[in-house]
Order: sequence, then C-alpha cells, then structure tokens
Amino acid sequence: MDISVNIIKKNEEETIRKLIKIEKQAFGDAGLDEWGLVPLIRHGKVMALQYRDEIVGGAQFFRDFKNPSTVYLVGIAIDKNFRGKGLGTMFLNECLSLMKSDGIRCVELTVDPANGPAVKVYKEKLGFQTIEERKDEYGEGEDRLVMKRAL
Repeated sequence: MDISVNIIKKNEEETIRKLIKIEKQAFGDAGLDEWGLVPLIRHGKVMALQYRDEIVGGAQFFRDFKNPSTVYLVGIAIDKNFRGKGLGTMFLNECLSLMKSDGIRCVELTVDPANGPAVKVYKEKLGFQTIEERKDEYGEGEDRLVMKRAL
C-alpha cells in the first residue's frame, strides 16, 4: 500500500475538511471541528495518515505544560473505509516514533473503558498501561481510563 504519515503544518481548508469528516465518523458530535483542530495544528501537533493522495486518518497531540517531555493524545481516528486493516496501529506507532524524535519521552491518553477493542489495542499492540480510572471525567457516566506509555 502507498501509505505515509505527514505532519499537518498549515491550516488548509481541504485538509481540515477531510480530518473533520473522519473525526465525525469516529466520534459523532464529540469529534473535533475546526475550532479544535486549527489551534492544534498551530500550537500542538496534528498528523495525517495518507493512502496515496487521500487523507484516511488523523491524530492530534499537545504537550503537557507540567511535564514538557510528555504529550497527550487528544484523539486518533481512521476513515471507516480503511478500518480493520491494522492501519490505526501502524499509524499510531509511526506517530509515537516521530514524537520520540522530537524529544518526547512519554505519551498519555484517555479512553472509554467500555471501548474494549481500543483498550485492547492500546495495551496489547502498543504497550500502554492503565495508570488511573476517572469516574465522570466528561460528565455523569462518561468514565475514562488514563493510559500511559514511555517512549
């Protein structure tokens, strides 16, 4: 496959539109829109998974002010037509490699504990460990697992 991972460095309308579409497929109304994505492009790090010339995935990170060698994975999503092929795992591994080359030493994320497939991938394929459980993190009934991985 003609797959590449690219850092999005410019606020380009077509790129933003494609990333938002993938976010909405994966997360519905909770997905990032331009109000969240554009600041992350400018002040965080947004990466795109590309198949040939088409964006088929996105991931967003920002640094932890309390520990600048740590980044937080805001989210990762793969276009519904490309899921189930191992691309998400490959994409996140490449993202983590790029983070490490930027001097990042640790990645943290949160995930819905009811999202068994995601938790399994983070633990078994990517080596994340659960470090905390947060009840009602995003409101009543919106629990999260906090997971961490050293790079």
